[in-house]
Amino acid sequence: MIEFSPPISERTTQELVEIVYLGKDHWNEEAIRQSKLELKKRNVSKKEQEKLIAKWEKEANEYFTELENTLEQNQFESYTRIRMLYIFAVAPFILSGSWSVGKDLFELRNENFTLKFKQRLLLLITGTLFWTGLFIYGFKKSEEKRLKLSPEDKIEISDWKKKHGYE
Repeated sequence: MIEFSPPISERTTQELVEIVYLGKDHWNEEAIRQSKLELKKRNVSKKEQEKLIAKWEKEANEYFTELENTLEQNQFESYTRIRMLYIFAVAPFILSGSWSVGKDLFELRNENFTLKFKQRLLLLITGTLFWTGLFIYGFKKSEEKRLKLSPEDKIEISDWKKKHGYE
């Protein structure tokens, strides 16, 4: 006889019914056999087992119905304007993984937040483009300023030569 950890005899009645109910897909034959024997020892009738299984199936159906309703509601949920502005403002940091603002794109997609997914994607793209453009513009302006000639540099070389006596 195979010993299981924890032993079959120490498991709850619900666990034993679960082992028998799930069958060979999840448990080996010896575990199922020992569970059936233990249920007989405890005087758990087939009717009680079926009641428990029916209760589990009802709970599962309720869970899946609730999940389906939640997914339907999620579909049209939108970000507030302030949240959209915030996501736009910190877009490069979100994309780099430095910051996290709510659910990421994969979570939004998996939880059926269709509208939020589209909004977030658009905000991340436009926010990143905005900050990249602003950075490039600032860099170009600083380079123009750096390369701008001073009044002394604008003097013609011939004027300089005359001024310093080279001609």
